[in-house]
Amino acid sequence: MDLLARCSRGMKAPEVAAALSLPRSTVVRLLGVLKSHDVVRRDGGAVFVLGARLLWWETCSRKEIDPSKAIRPCLERIRELTSETAHFSVLVGDRTVVVEQAMSLHVTSSRQHLGTSAPLNAGASGRVALSYLSDKERRRFLSRGDLERLTLRTITDKRKLERELKVCRDRGFAVSKGERVPNTTSVAVPVLGRDNEIFGVLSVIGPSDRLNKNRCKFVSGVLLKEAKNLSQTLETARRNSGDLQENL
Repeated sequence: MDLLARCSRGMKAPEVAAALSLPRSTVVRLLGVLKSHDVVRRDGGAVFVLGARLLWWETCSRKEIDPSKAIRPCLERIRELTSETAHFSVLVGDRTVVVEQAMSLHVTSSRQHLGTSAPLNAGASGRVALSYLSDKERRRFLSRGDLERLTLRTITDKRKLERELKVCRDRGFAVSKGERVPNTTSVAVPVLGRDNEIFGVLSVIGPSDRLNKNRCKFVSGVLLKEAKNLSQTLETARRNSGDLQENL
């Protein structure tokens, strides 16, 4: 990781092996593990660079927050209440990244690898993140070229997306069906920090045949309550940390 941090252009596996005097097979295995957790990523071809999860760690450090103490218990409560997989995602650039999850115990369930990312126009989590960005940032995203498509149901029409963003802002949550993964439904809500800045996104995902309209309504209520409590917990932790530093 230190080696990649010093090389802005990225490095190929053989270059890493030579620089660290390690067998190439060992380096390939290590890079594969780091990539699975989004600590590193491929920047086109075989070149490796640092991944989005490092930005998440940096964000937590800068805000003086230990997310595992609040976010993990929150996700476990959501899983117990909904019986579905619960995710916490953060905004990294123009994508959302899954950084923590509590997986459903159902035999048939939906889940994603930590570090999985998706564009902001695809799925409920991305739509929530995009909805709560500043007007300037939202216009910047929508002024880009063609929007990325993950499935046949991904929203790539910008007018339709803007209408969906308004619905999301009006009711405080978003629902998507098959926009990122076929036959999978997601319900997502924002976790807000100071001045209503978006800190992250709480979501529940599951098979579409189980997460029907009535079930989504129940899930959205659970998520809204948990998001409010989590926002308060994180803000209290940040404030207490600041008070402690002032007294040192």
